[in-house]
Amino acid sequence: MSHKMTALAMEQKGLKPSAKIVLYWLADHHNGETGDCFPSHKRLADLCEMSRQSIINNIKYLEDAGLIRKSSRVRDNNSKTANAYELLLSDLSTSPTHVKNLDNPCQKSVHGDVKKLDNHNLVINNLGIEPVYSVAIAFEAFWKIYPRKVKKAVAKEQFSKACQKHKLQEIMDGAKEYAQSVEGKDKKYIPHPNKWLKDERWSDEVEHHSKQVDAEFRGMVNDIAGNF
Repeated sequence: MSHKMTALAMEQKGLKPSAKIVLYWLADHHNGETGDCFPSHKRLADLCEMSRQSIINNIKYLEDAGLIRKSSRVRDNNSKTANAYELLLSDLSTSPTHVKNLDNPCQKSVHGDVKKLDNHNLVINNLGIEPVYSVAIAFEAFWKIYPRKVKKAVAKEQFSKACQKHKLQEIMDGAKEYAQSVEGKDKKYIPHPNKWLKDERWSDEVEHHSKQVDAEFRGMVNDIAGNF
């Protein structure tokens, strides 16, 4: 995962929501050291919760927008495998708008708190640079990551509040790590997303349990409950 590329993906403006989600997950598969990026259509469809054809259409849309470059890949036996993608994402933080934001005398410091621009956009700090991203798009990416999907409207409101106080990347990375740590766990033991956000659980140190351990734990709980 390339933190730089996921941050740049969230910066891109003027994209339709579905294309921005696909771009985010492409960036999530980008290797910052090698530049490799070759998730399959099926992988992207699963992560984006879209049909395979929608993924293909959005990839074409991103190609036409000049944000990615696609190339075919083949195995040793000449059979086709997942395409490779080159991400051509520009750093929008160098635009005049961002320069103006950085010069704003109301700003506490280049590492200060998040400032709200309006109901849909926030300015966040990233090593002294403040990229603009859409809260609505960022929330959809969070919603697809978080393992329990209940009370979406309340979760969205809490997500917006969290983004005003904390860095988006910290929240997203925490949600992804938490989702991995509870994979296979009974959903009733996973907090609602609004509760997870309100308690700032992305800063917790998570423990990764195997599915077998989770199953054994649930069996113990059931045995104990059966004695009452």
